[in-house]
Amino acid sequence: MKLRRNARSITLPLAALAIATAACSTGSSTGEEPTPPGGASEPSAVPASGPLDPFEPEITLTSVRADLGTNYKYDQGETIDNNIWIQEYKEKLGINLSYQWVVPSDQYQQKFGVALASNDLPDVLDVDIKNLKLLTENDVIADLTDVYEQYATPLTKSVIEGDGGLMLGTAKIGGKLMAIPETLSMLDNVEMIWIRKDWLEKLNLPVPTTMDELVKTAEAFVTQDPDGNGQADTYGFAFNKDAVLGTVTGWADIAPIFYAFHAYPNGWIKDDTGNLVSGTIQPEVKTTLAFLNDLYNRKMIDPEFGVKDGTKVAESTTAGKIGIAYGAMWNSIWPLNSSKENAEDPGEWIPIPPVSSDDKPVLSLVSNPAANYHVVNKNFEHPEALIKMINLWVENTIGPNANNDKYGTTLEGKEVFKMSMFRVWKPKQNLESFQAVRGALEKKDPTGLNSTDKSNYEKVLAYEGGDVKSWGYASVFGPGGSQSILEQIDQNNLMIFNEFYGAPTQSMIDKGATLGKMQSETFLKIIMGKEPIDEFDNFVEQWKKLGGDDITKEVNEWYQSNQ
Repeated sequence: MKLRRNARSITLPLAALAIATAACSTGSSTGEEPTPPGGASEPSAVPASGPLDPFEPEITLTSVRADLGTNYKYDQGETIDNNIWIQEYKEKLGINLSYQWVVPSDQYQQKFGVALASNDLPDVLDVDIKNLKLLTENDVIADLTDVYEQYATPLTKSVIEGDGGLMLGTAKIGGKLMAIPETLSMLDNVEMIWIRKDWLEKLNLPVPTTMDELVKTAEAFVTQDPDGNGQADTYGFAFNKDAVLGTVTGWADIAPIFYAFHAYPNGWIKDDTGNLVSGTIQPEVKTTLAFLNDLYNRKMIDPEFGVKDGTKVAESTTAGKIGIAYGAMWNSIWPLNSSKENAEDPGEWIPIPPVSSDDKPVLSLVSNPAANYHVVNKNFEHPEALIKMINLWVENTIGPNANNDKYGTTLEGKEVFKMSMFRVWKPKQNLESFQAVRGALEKKDPTGLNSTDKSNYEKVLAYEGGDVKSWGYASVFGPGGSQSILEQIDQNNLMIFNEFYGAPTQSMIDKGATLGKMQSETFLKIIMGKEPIDEFDNFVEQWKKLGGDDITKEVNEWYQSNQ
């Protein structure tokens, strides 16, 4: 498997590499007693039980969590407190998981704050990277360095460290592993262009391969009545107001246009001296803003985009008013599936690679995708219980005897995995599924596919057989689907890494909101022509004065300490 360090500009911290090396040399295996990290001469380091052995007698482990939302459909008798994962912990590991509280996701942070203030934290819980730092600094959570080394199976380590140890390194503070991140795929965060193929064909236009061609296509979508209703009511690009910062939101984003001009707002990149600089204030950002202002003036962007969130833009797009959108690989599942199913104007959307403004390749900025960090209360007697539950997750969903229909996503689409809160994911899980499905399609034989891959395979066949409801998944995992675009990007290393992936620095906490608001307002005004392009220069000066220089200093201190 190709590791993330093969991509451009990545610099792994030595500590993370050391962990990866240790993982490869550890001789433990599922059901076997692992080799202690200190070697055979240190028998005291040998764990008391194997990585998947049950506790005897059973233990009780408390936690807290966000609920699964009002749209989640439980089976009869099933609840967040009584489900297959709760039963697995008890039957396989001798762990009785009990939630102290379960709240809607938008109330989690407030509830967590109250629990923290009253010193009423559970044994194990999920936090974001900001609170990981807070809990560590206040000596509230356990150092997991030893229990991870002793109890994580080689398979678990191969999943968690499949990116070369990059995400695991984000959970290390002061050389100690203070959490297990819920590892995710960085590749799946790389965005592409979704474009209406039926409009291209109607206007006799080629699939664009450069930014110049993309702009000409957008102009044709605006001026040549692609929907055939005789009215000038269509636009080129779908942009949402929350994307104006240049952040990746997953749908109707602007960020890939910045990347087309080799600009990386909100990222930290190396300069010629090897120091990190903020991508937000680099000259290429000004060039991109001028380009976006030109698109706006030429009416290729909805003039009301500055007040439309992603949902509103989705409504315009699926109603047949917009023909180009930058977004994630899952956009065919939402919202473009509604366009495809629009009986009056079914949109034939296809994904294509990002395009460049010049002869240099487009490099997409990728950042640490981990949002959840699994942490253990330092007063909990059995911190290894967390590692055992993660081992069980890996065995049930990824291991050689995995049953994703039972523990992951059923063939009917029920997301059983959401009932397990201690999860880790392979760095290229969806790409591997696409490749497995492709092989089965070529052989016309699904034998050997796991339940998840088989479900994707069957949806591709269902769409090819006329089931339009299966188009969303078929456009991800089928021939020419969005994963095929990500495969090209991965194979050609068309990514640049955000070199800062630590917890927010103190100045980020104190001044980040002010700087972000100023950035959002300035960028929006420039794009919409309410401020001249040169206002960017004033923005840079103010950004530096109002805290940007302090943040830059702290980021470089972090960077040097992690070399």
